[in-house]
Amino acid sequence: MKRLALVVIGVAALASAGTLAQTPAPAAAGVPTFARDVAPIMYKKCANCHRPGEVAPMTLLSYDDARPWAKAIKAKVVAREMPPWGADMTQSLPMRNDVSLSQTEIDTIAAWVDGGAARGNTADMPPAPKFASGWSFGTREPDAVLEMPVEFDIPAEGEVGVQMFYSKVPWSEDRFAEVVELHPSNRSVLHHAGIYFVDIPEGSTLVDGRIVGPDGRIIGDRGSRGLPSTDSGLPGSSKLLSWVPGRGLDIHRPDIGKRIPAGKYVNWQMHYNPTGTPQKDRTKLGIWFNQVPVTHEVLIRQAGDPLATTKGGLSIYRAEGSETEYVADPSSTRRSRTTPNIPPYAENWKLTGITPVTEDITLYAMSPHMHLRGKSLKWVVTYPDGREQVILNVPRFDFNWQFNYELAEPLKIPAGSKITGIGVYDNSVRNKWNPGPHLPVYWSEQSWDEMYQPFTEYSVDSQDLTVLKPIGSQKQ
Repeated sequence: MKRLALVVIGVAALASAGTLAQTPAPAAAGVPTFARDVAPIMYKKCANCHRPGEVAPMTLLSYDDARPWAKAIKAKVVAREMPPWGADMTQSLPMRNDVSLSQTEIDTIAAWVDGGAARGNTADMPPAPKFASGWSFGTREPDAVLEMPVEFDIPAEGEVGVQMFYSKVPWSEDRFAEVVELHPSNRSVLHHAGIYFVDIPEGSTLVDGRIVGPDGRIIGDRGSRGLPSTDSGLPGSSKLLSWVPGRGLDIHRPDIGKRIPAGKYVNWQMHYNPTGTPQKDRTKLGIWFNQVPVTHEVLIRQAGDPLATTKGGLSIYRAEGSETEYVADPSSTRRSRTTPNIPPYAENWKLTGITPVTEDITLYAMSPHMHLRGKSLKWVVTYPDGREQVILNVPRFDFNWQFNYELAEPLKIPAGSKITGIGVYDNSVRNKWNPGPHLPVYWSEQSWDEMYQPFTEYSVDSQDLTVLKPIGSQKQ
């Protein structure tokens, strides 16, 4: 939630160090120009955030937009701070949403700045990218938009527990989404959010987005865990997506979708942070339906939880410094409450989640979530023959930039394998984000507490949904 302020401060500091003159000389022969060389890079790797209404502090859609920031842009890309991308691609599988710059792209931008940051021939300019208004995904509007049932008032100060809101899924048959995007109206106050599907108790009603039981009392009230999520289809289908700084857009495959179940209720789990002044938020959810028949549904669990397969199975957590194994309840998606707290001044404290793969699955994406002591997170697959493969390594986890890393090609993982998520935490004075290295760290929602959530998106190979008809792009 502090991402915007950090970007503004960093870029402003660089710009104040000396921006190039506003009217550059024509480019020398062979020197990159904005129109021919730099604009294609910015349109592909930068414009999604650097455009009006998005998180970046300035737009980069034209030469006039980019020119005043030339030196700052060079400094950021040479340091590999922009575009932000946490994965070490030398130790990870290729990702289809990799926004990091190649060395050639970095060299091109640096040479453009060093050569005078020339505009170039306007005839060389590529067409500017088009975006759907108010959405990060694509060039068309969502097929359906659901909105949080009420606008919520965030107080200026204090601790605000997770807020639970509920709304009815507004269609009469299950539908599948190829793309889902959660879009807050006020990013500055949203710490994280999650969308789940639940059943509400018989006899209860919805009043201003809250569930009121037959006795008039609120059920699943704010600050609580709310109602337990309930699956449709395979276990693990009840989570739709998460929003954290850096992510909130999940793009699945054309024939692989996320089930949005009829008859269920959308549980909007919203965690807000006061910022010193009263604020408001009313988040909305954009949905783009699959356009072709869906063969498998996307399931979401985290490394260390039982996989959502037809055969179940146990999972194991190991904490550094203890020989105890923490075995998860196969009916639960939550880490054992007995996991020890992170000790004071611990610089490399590890928590490892191990999930046996009980039947063949296909892996599509991974998303690390930790808090201020989070240092690194790595996924490793161990195959039945003992071979190990690192599939994602995020060596410098950044709370301000969290991503859903989408594999360029789906990964088949056979039964008898295991998925291991290795999380490392830094509760020492070396961690500049650490609010209290002298204190033990507990497991909870607040930023000064910690979380271990190495989410994985996958499907079960034995599932066959080909009897479904394509849903099309019917607007709701």
